[in-house]
Amino acid sequence: MQIKTFIKDKIIFIALNIFVALFSVLLLYIVEANLFFMLFIPCTYFVGCVVVLLIEYLIKSSYYKNLYNTLESLDKKTLLSEIITKPNFYEGNILYDILKTTSKSMNDEIAKYSLLSAEYREYIELWVHEIKTPIAGAKLMCENAGNKNMLDSLQKIDKYVEQALFYSRSNTVEKDFLIKQAEVQEIVNGVLRKNAKYFIDNKISIETNNLDVAVFTDIKWVDFILGQVLDNAVKYESKKIKIYAEQNDNSVILFICDNGVGIPKQDINRVFNKGFTGENGRKYAKSTGLGLYLCKKLCLKLGLNISIKSEQGQGTIVEIIFPKSDMYNIL
Repeated sequence: MQIKTFIKDKIIFIALNIFVALFSVLLLYIVEANLFFMLFIPCTYFVGCVVVLLIEYLIKSSYYKNLYNTLESLDKKTLLSEIITKPNFYEGNILYDILKTTSKSMNDEIAKYSLLSAEYREYIELWVHEIKTPIAGAKLMCENAGNKNMLDSLQKIDKYVEQALFYSRSNTVEKDFLIKQAEVQEIVNGVLRKNAKYFIDNKISIETNNLDVAVFTDIKWVDFILGQVLDNAVKYESKKIKIYAEQNDNSVILFICDNGVGIPKQDINRVFNKGFTGENGRKYAKSTGLGLYLCKKLCLKLGLNISIKSEQGQGTIVEIIFPKSDMYNIL
């Protein structure tokens, strides 16, 4: 609180007290009081008013300064009402009560919608698990009947259903963590086996090198991330995919390189944005704009990093970076 602002706020009070002081001088003059009293009484009154204002300013300024500093130090500003102290002046008490009341109301609303969100997420997860059974059955019937077109459509549906499951869980990844040592070769081979028919049907050549390195991560979530990256490579006309790893002092970097259509220069910095499909997405009409967004979000949750380098017409390179920790000392 600046003193100029405080004085401006008190201008009516100050003007009124100046008027009272001058009026007192006038009355003393009318009754022909001693000159000393004519000056002493109004001046004493005015000085008293100044002292009162100064004390009020110091009390309020100190409180609001501490309040502002506390607010600035908080990462979550909504916690301010939980830690502020009760002031010792009337207006501050009103503000304090208002903040407490609004904070409680806000927390009640957050709790209500958090519960609704959790219930909706549980429903989606249950629905996904239930829908996978008839999809698997339909895929088996299509395989037996030799209906390739229908089988391809069901495989796409299965991928989108799985994407919906991971999307619903993406905000609570930490509740489903299982961090352990894993071989990159095993993770990659698992993804390739699961998608083998998809790659064969699309005549995709896969080359792997230097994958015999260990990382500490959650295999299930990395499996999904890698599957999304490979699916993108196939969707955008890649016919050859190379997967390899490099190990350095601070990290293990997994490279996924393809020779697809590449990403336009104007789109490269936005591919991880939610819902962004870009020029390729509009051209091929196969993109939901969620795949890479989920990859980025899950990587951040897992403490990984993901980046993309691409040149239109030349292909794309995706880098997934697994940082090393002290756990590597036991290897």
